[in-house]
Amino acid sequence: MRKLIWTMGILGLLGLLTLPCWAQWGAIRSGVDAVRRGQEGQKQSQPTMAYEGSVSMQDTKTGVSTAPVTYNNKVRNFSYTIPAGWRLERGDPTGNAERTNIIFMKPGTTCGFNIHWTQMVPSFPRQASVDASYKQAMEEKSIGKYLSVKRRNQGGKGKRGIIGWETIETAEKGSGGFQRIQWQCYDGQNYMYSFMAHSEPKDFNANRAEMQRLIDSIRFQR
Repeated sequence: MRKLIWTMGILGLLGLLTLPCWAQWGAIRSGVDAVRRGQEGQKQSQPTMAYEGSVSMQDTKTGVSTAPVTYNNKVRNFSYTIPAGWRLERGDPTGNAERTNIIFMKPGTTCGFNIHWTQMVPSFPRQASVDASYKQAMEEKSIGKYLSVKRRNQGGKGKRGIIGWETIETAEKGSGGFQRIQWQCYDGQNYMYSFMAHSEPKDFNANRAEMQRLIDSIRFQR
């Protein structure tokens, strides 16, 4: 049951429920909401935890980096830099195995950083998907869901390039009680990536610059 709850929570955070081509996940969103309501009732008796298997987020010692660490993911050929004071919670950050979920947390806060990727079929229209998702995000910005929406590409044109879009959510209409800075993109092999820095609204403004630097540190090597 705990594994199911964790899986639902990650699907919600990763933003997979917002993509037009994955509208079928709408039913899972309802399940996540139900789980959250149940969890809220348990907060009074349970310590604040990060993710399943982790120690308390108030623990600032175990496994916390004392300096920025740059990881090179060898499976999908990208690098990123984790700030000092963060801790790996799940996954293989260097990509020695095909692990598609990598999670870091910042102890003492609700801040996290998630990496997820999935392979689409060869015929998947990545450019059309980016265009449609960007257009939808701009419309959602107009109704207060996003503070910022922009195209975010990297590495040139054609199949060697990375194409995508970045969004920053508002506190009022963020996803599941979180505010997220999220870069969603596709590579030339039709892999879809979600890079997401997030926190509860109470921690967002104080950590926004650091989370943005984390997103900005991502570099694909092609």
